[in-house]
Amino acid sequence: MENPYQSPGAVVEDREKPGSSLGDVASGQKLVIYAILLYFLAAVLRTAVGPIAALTFLACLVMSWVGIYKIARGLDYPVWWRIVLLVLMLVPLVGLIELLVLSSKATSRLHKAGYSVGLLGARDY
Repeated sequence: MENPYQSPGAVVEDREKPGSSLGDVASGQKLVIYAILLYFLAAVLRTAVGPIAALTFLACLVMSWVGIYKIARGLDYPVWWRIVLLVLMLVPLVGLIELLVLSSKATSRLHKAGYSVGLLGARDY
C-alpha cells in the first residue's frame, strides 16, 4: 500500500544552477564582446583621427582585461593561467584571438547551463 503522506517524487533535470561563477562568465563575456567591437572601432578611428584614437585602444584594453579575468575566474582557471592570459592580451593579434577563444568557451559553458546566448552575450543572468 502506498503512503499518502509521502512527498511526490519527480525527475529533475541535471542542470547547473546559476551562481556567481556563471554570473562572472556571463558578465565577462559581455565585456569581452564589447571590447572586440571597440577594438575594431578604434582601428577605424586610428585611420580617421590619428593618434588620439589611442585612448580608445586603452579603454578596449581595460575592458578586455576585466572581461578576461571574470571569464577565467568563472571557468575556474588557476591564478597563474589568468595572469598569462592577461599578459598575452598585450600582444596585438594574439590578444584578439584570445578574446575570441575565451568568448567561445564562455558561450559553450553558458549554453550548457541553460542560458540563452546571443550576439552580444548572455540574456538570462
